[in-house]
Order: sequence, then structure tokens, then C-alpha cells
Amino acid sequence: MIDNIRHMFVGITIAVWAFLKPIEGDLLSLIIVFFLNFFFGYLSGLIANREDFELKKALRCIAEATIFFVLCCAIYTIGNLKHQPEGALQCVSFVTYVVLWFYTLNILKNLKKMFKRDTTPWLIVSFLYYILRFKFIERIPGLTEYLSVGRD
Repeated sequence: MIDNIRHMFVGITIAVWAFLKPIEGDLLSLIIVFFLNFFFGYLSGLIANREDFELKKALRCIAEATIFFVLCCAIYTIGNLKHQPEGALQCVSFVTYVVLWFYTLNILKNLKKMFKRDTTPWLIVSFLYYILRFKFIERIPGLTEYLSVGRD
């Protein structure tokens, strides 16, 4: 009985994995950026703010990551159900780029806190933050307008 349940679980997992194969790159990108955000957020708190590990912050980071994984999987699934897989892939890609942009800014902001001001590493990170914050947004449709009119 246990073997049958395990085989069924493995079969379902493989089927879901095969279905999500077209967005594998997007999901892997999200895994990397969320891991880096968690890691550098923890280091920033430890080094810059002298904070200890907080389970509440860690669980929040995991919950945020889960929301975006589920969102991307849902978009892809709904697009396939509507027989529009290309549109679904494009939408997942757009969501992924926006998530990557916001979380990369957060990672760079945490790195800036870790380095001493006006040192070479701080200047490099500060420059990258500037480029991403003010120049790269022109590449993401609608983001410049969104940031200039305020948020709800």
C-alpha cells in the first residue's frame, strides 16, 4: 500500500514537472533570486544591523517566494487551458523579469548596507543599484509610469 502511494506521488510529481518544463528557466531564475535575497538579507541584518536569525523573517521570505512560484505556475496552466501557451510563456516571462528586477534591487540595497560607504565594493554596488533603479526600468513596459505615479 505504501509503495503504491509512493509510486503515485512520484508519477504525479514527474507529470507536473514535465508539464512545467517550458517555464523551467523562469522557475530556476526565481529560485536563484529568492535564495540570494534570503542570503543577503540575512547577512545584511547580521552585519549592518547586528540582528540574529529571525524565523519570522525567514518564513516571510519563503512565503513571498511561494506566492510568485504559484502565480507563475497558475499563469502557465491557465494559458495552456485556454490553448494559448505562447501568451502564457510571455506572461510568465514578464512576471519573472519584474520579480527579478524588484528583488535584485533589494539584494543590492542589502549589499550597500554591508559595505563601508565610499569603499570600492560599496561604489560598485551603488553604481549597479543606480543603473538598475533608474536606467533599466526603461526596458520594462509600464514600470517607469508605475513608479512615477505612486502605488496603491
